[in-house]
Amino acid sequence: MSNIKKIALLFPKDSEAVFNINSKRTFGGATIHIYHFAKELFNYDIKPLTVIPEYEQIEFSDKDYFNLVQLYRETDSFFIKLIKFTRFLKKEKPEIVIQIGLTLQSCILSFYCFLLKRKFVFFFASDVESAGYYQNSRKQCYLYKILLRFSDLLIVQNDLQKETIKGINPQFDLKVKVLKKGIDFTKLKKADSKEFDAIWIARCEKLKNIEACIKLAEMNPDKKFLIISPPAPGKEEYYNEVVLKINEVKNIKYLPFTSQEDTYKYMAASKCMILTSEYEGDWPLTVLEAVSSGVPIISLSLNYGKLIDEYRAGFFCNNHIEKADKYLKKLSCDDMLLSEMAQNAVRYSRDFHDIKKNTAQLYEFLSDLCK
Repeated sequence: MSNIKKIALLFPKDSEAVFNINSKRTFGGATIHIYHFAKELFNYDIKPLTVIPEYEQIEFSDKDYFNLVQLYRETDSFFIKLIKFTRFLKKEKPEIVIQIGLTLQSCILSFYCFLLKRKFVFFFASDVESAGYYQNSRKQCYLYKILLRFSDLLIVQNDLQKETIKGINPQFDLKVKVLKKGIDFTKLKKADSKEFDAIWIARCEKLKNIEACIKLAEMNPDKKFLIISPPAPGKEEYYNEVVLKINEVKNIKYLPFTSQEDTYKYMAASKCMILTSEYEGDWPLTVLEAVSSGVPIISLSLNYGKLIDEYRAGFFCNNHIEKADKYLKKLSCDDMLLSEMAQNAVRYSRDFHDIKKNTAQLYEFLSDLCK
């Protein structure tokens, strides 16, 4: 039995679409990352409180697994949010507060929880965050060392992130724990046939390098591509430019938004997933969902952990589009290779990203904080 009675999980402000199936707003992988853990923690002897903004409508299939607290308006200033958060802490008395994704507010919250004698647990959403930079703007977070100093537990996704933090100050090493993203395998879909040769999924922002996928489609006019890419907030001009480019390529089917359920269907109906990002926070959730569905990966620039080198569940192109072209042609016409890599992909996912196993590990980390 744990000493923890209650925890609070603070969700990113752009999380509406996961709590309202009718919402078309975009959301990041960090939201799904923490969503899976929040849902699974509901099965433990603690009371996870999911703190979100006051969305107009709440309607989602997993609502019986969540204690939702709609705490603030999205338009509230940080000062007003802090007042409401203080009232929430006094009323609900959670021993642990969990937040994901580096913001200026993350740093202030870590110090604030320290003052109020609450344990603060921070989840890193990307590699650049572990070096003290914001994920989207890549600008330096000048209060980052406050977050490192006053957080009780720092959850990273890989050893690279852990070593980066250790390099900033070795004394923080003891509070850093590596925890992989978790996948809820019950949500995944199966397909009777492969409709697409390749699928690409991400928000439309420059760091995702969608142009490389468009170029790959142009190099393979006989292959069918599916791109799912909603606009990133504040980057609509870039999004409009990209959509014009996509519309000029006849073998690309483009969708600006799909529900999570439909996304899983499209993944299962694809022979492989193309990843062209310049950086991520370990493998992005879409990649892990794809490999969990038996879909191999062709990664242009990134190569994390054992997925490709040891499990042979995809190809690494070392930033050469010509290699991506070669691997795509090879994979799309070799059914035996495709089947072998699909099995490898599922095996990798089961070994490292089972949400039940990873939540059990998280529960141990949280329990140790309260001893």
